[in-house]
Amino acid sequence: MAKYPLMTIQPPGIGIAQKEKRLLLMERMPLYLVVFQSIPETAILISLGLTLLGFKPKLKSVLIIASLESLASFLIRTLPLTPGINVFLQLPVLIVLTACCCSLNLLDAALASLLSLVVLALTETVFNLLISAVSGIAVRQALEDPLLRLLFPLPEFVFLTVVIIILRRYNLALFDIQELKSLERLKGDEKQK
Repeated sequence: MAKYPLMTIQPPGIGIAQKEKRLLLMERMPLYLVVFQSIPETAILISLGLTLLGFKPKLKSVLIIASLESLASFLIRTLPLTPGINVFLQLPVLIVLTACCCSLNLLDAALASLLSLVVLALTETVFNLLISAVSGIAVRQALEDPLLRLLFPLPEFVFLTVVIIILRRYNLALFDIQELKSLERLKGDEKQK
């Protein structure tokens, strides 16, 4: 008599519901990640965006923005939202905080935030692929392990911090908004004369 493995029949949709629940739980952020990942990542994000646009943000302002944005992110992630939607709620908060704490207009703050998000996303993608290839650890595996979740982005954070330091030290910018505004003022003054 042949033995067959026991099979369980699962009603349709149960597996999907469990996966969605797991994704929602992964989307929620434990407090230790707020302190050791979210705040440093947001500080790098703000510094990078502002530096690329020719601004020199003060460390105190950057840390205030990073702390408040990370707190907002933590609170937004507790809401029962579809994964990924939190970014659309966090971005306006980041823009307003950047504008207020760095005395910028909303357009400059929005440009800095969006530019840094794009650069951060590209850098994160490249580093995730490199780290996965070198270590053999998949991104999904790193997200599920608390220690790996803290360690996985460290090379990216170090790289971006070095980039920010180099940009600031040598006064490099992708697009210097302050210089452009100064030139426009000079042209306006010349036209009035």
